[in-house]
Formats: sequence, C-alpha cells, structure tokens
Amino acid sequence: MLASSSDVPQPALEDPSRQPQSTYWMIRWLFRAPWWLILMGLSWVAVVLAIRNSPDYLSIYMQIQGGVGLTLYLALTSYFLSIIFGLVVGLIRSYKPQPPEYNARPRAVFEHILHAIVYNVATVYVEFMRGIPPLVFLLISGFVIVPAVRDWLNTNILISMGTELVWRGRDAGTAIAGLSLVYGAFLSEVFRSGIQSIPKGQMEAAKSLGMSWGQAMRYIVIPQAIRRILPELGNNFISMIKDTSLVTILGTDEITQIARKVSGSNFLYRETYAVLSLVYLTMTITGSLFIQRIESYLKSETVHTKRLSWWQRLRVRAEKRKRSEG
Repeated sequence: MLASSSDVPQPALEDPSRQPQSTYWMIRWLFRAPWWLILMGLSWVAVVLAIRNSPDYLSIYMQIQGGVGLTLYLALTSYFLSIIFGLVVGLIRSYKPQPPEYNARPRAVFEHILHAIVYNVATVYVEFMRGIPPLVFLLISGFVIVPAVRDWLNTNILISMGTELVWRGRDAGTAIAGLSLVYGAFLSEVFRSGIQSIPKGQMEAAKSLGMSWGQAMRYIVIPQAIRRILPELGNNFISMIKDTSLVTILGTDEITQIARKVSGSNFLYRETYAVLSLVYLTMTITGSLFIQRIESYLKSETVHTKRLSWWQRLRVRAEKRKRSEG
C-alpha cells in the first residue's frame, strides 16, 4: 500500500529568526553599505597615492591647490547672496497680486498696484535667468554690463571728483555677481514652492495668536519651508561649487583656469585633469555629507521640539487645545 504524500515526512523549514546574528548582521551590512562612497574613496586614495609617488602629479597638485581658496570663496559668497536674492524674490512670487476691493482706501489701492509691479518685475527676472545659460549671462556680465556701468560712473560721477573707477569684467566680483544672480532665480523657485507647500491654516493660526504677517513668515512659515526644501538647497550648493568652473571664461584664476594653464604648458592632460577631478570631488562629497548630517539633525523630533521658539510653542499649545476640544 502506497503512503500518501501527507504521510511522508517533510523537511523542517529553518526559521529565519533563528539564523545566527552574525550572518544576519553581515547580510544587512551588505545591503545597507554605502558602496558609492567606498568606490569614490578608493578612487580618491588611488589619485592621492599617485600624487604622493609621482613628481608630475605632485607638481600639478601644488599648482592647482593655489586656486582652491578662490574657488571656495566664489562658491560660498555667491551662494550666500543667491539665498538672499532667492528668498526675497520667492516671497514676492509666493502671493499673486489681487485687485483691491471696491471701496478700498487709496493706501490699499497703492499697495496692490505696487505689489503687482514688483511681482511682474520679479517674474521677468526669474524667467530671464532661467531662460539663458549661466555661461552666457557670465559673458554678458563681464563684457557688457560691467563695462557699461563702469563707463557711466566714470563719465557722470567720478570724473567730476577727480578719480576713476578701475573695474574689469574679469575679476572675482563680476563672477560672484553673475553666479549669485543666476542662482538667485533658481533658488527663488525653490523658496516659492516651499512657502506655498505650507498649509494656509498655519498663517491663519498665527494671525489668531496676534502675529503680524512678518512675524508669521519669520517664526512659522519660513522655518517649516526651509526644512522641506533643505535637500534642494543642498543640491544647489553642490551645483554652485561645480559651476564656479564656468568663471574660467572670464579669466578668473580659480582651479579650472589654473588646470587649463598647467595642461597647456606641460601637455600632461591626463594627470592634470585627474588631480582637478580629485579636488572637485573632495569639495562636493564633503559638502554632500555635511548637508546629509544637517538633514538628519533637523529630522530628529527631540531636537526639533527643543528648538521651538516661544511663538511656535504658543501655536503648538493652541493646536493641542483645539484638538482636545474637538
């Protein structure tokens, strides 16, 4: 008599929870390990060893590192100014102009008209900067705008004072102005999207607590918006570091311009641009890790609660009271 399949003993399945902890830990590490960072680190070590052991690499590195300070100065200063431009323009473009009421006072009518004018001027600025390549605007800044402003100041103002302004379109100031205006337009859209993502009830709750529009934006809306757009702000900062290479078209002696001069004199293109890539990767990866650290810090609920201002604590209490009553 044949035994049924149910009578045949089945092999016992191993309980996954009974696997050795060391094996599970290793599998989890293999899946969660930052392999991209490991590979980038190995490439970084390879180039560093080449710089240390090769006289050509070492000579190229010693020449390029002289422009690192100027590159970081261009990136940090331009990004700081672009944040200011972007925040102001983003606030302006966050609220579309509305027609005044029928029986509005003259002051209110004037404010609505002024808001409409400023809104349209800001929109023209944003669309113009987003519509042309950054390299083209740097050329316009260095060879059109700066000479025109310099000549006008010297002809109409400074010549009567017995002095003359020497401002060339190839200095660091021109590069900073061009990059900050370009990135200010991009960051304005980032700030606008972040501000508009905050529910309108936040502003209404702030006004119910007696806050003015400026206080509500400063203590309630903007802090929450910055937490939401922090990844975009970080990405733009990394892009700013890389886009400092565009100012080489103006003749500014940052690291890309120095690398071009070095490779043109010794014809060691592979070595020169390998060292240049190493310098850029060091700056950008360091910035990326720093931004990730800030993001994880802000996501902590404990830290967030401790950093609440007194306006925000009042709002939290009012919301809790409203939920308890409802």
